[in-house]
Amino acid sequence: MKRFGKIVAVAAACAALTGTVAAFSACGTNGGTINISGSTSVQPLMQELADAYMAEHEGVTINVGAGGSGVGISNAQDGTVDLGMASKEIVGDDAEGITTIQIATDGIALIASNDCTVTSVTKDEVYELYVNGTAIQGVITDAVSRDGSSGTREAFQDIMGIETIAQMPELSSQDAVIENVAAADSIIGYVSLEALSGNNTIKGLNFEGVAPTAENVASGAYTLSRPFNIMYNTANGMSDLTADFVDFIFSEAGAAIIEENGQVVVERN
Repeated sequence: MKRFGKIVAVAAACAALTGTVAAFSACGTNGGTINISGSTSVQPLMQELADAYMAEHEGVTINVGAGGSGVGISNAQDGTVDLGMASKEIVGDDAEGITTIQIATDGIALIASNDCTVTSVTKDEVYELYVNGTAIQGVITDAVSRDGSSGTREAFQDIMGIETIAQMPELSSQDAVIENVAAADSIIGYVSLEALSGNNTIKGLNFEGVAPTAENVASGAYTLSRPFNIMYNTANGMSDLTADFVDFIFSEAGAAIIEENGQVVVERN
């Protein structure tokens, strides 16, 4: 569905929820700005949510930037943005000074070019390629990874049990991963599950015999998954406008956008 269609659908859903619309309209109708930065995986979903919210709140501007999960965390910690975005668990020093809210669960898709003959991989095969450079089924001989600021990379390595990856290209965005993988039949990479939607240059590989779908992520059958989080500076708190936008994310209209984008809806923590 094109973005305009999504916004119309969301508006219709909101209209049916008159009480909810009234609650949302209480804040933000006089304008204001929300600044958001962080994960390039969360960014497309956040942009859809922001567009739908702005369509219902005249005068409100939501700026959705990227930079990676590390940037989102540090910007939330120092208060330079209203919300940070991260596609990983927030623990240890990363959690210092911020409050984290999970907005969805997302799968990590292992991808290859459409012409690659490999359709399914195992955890051991992926581990051996990324750690030791061992070819997968004699076909996939190379891999690309995300750079060190990527929450997707951290989640991928945690799930795969990888401490240090072999020397390989480390890319700054999932668009760059897709471009590199699509260019050769012998390369594998990993991206957010939503990146598969509408992309005819790559394919998602089955992992341990399970297809990378939102339904399989929700059921737990597909085990390559991680949280989509937003964070704000605990000492500063959220402005009324930002809090209203977060409420919108957890509304029925927000949930519809999350599902359409290929992620799994979660209850507010």
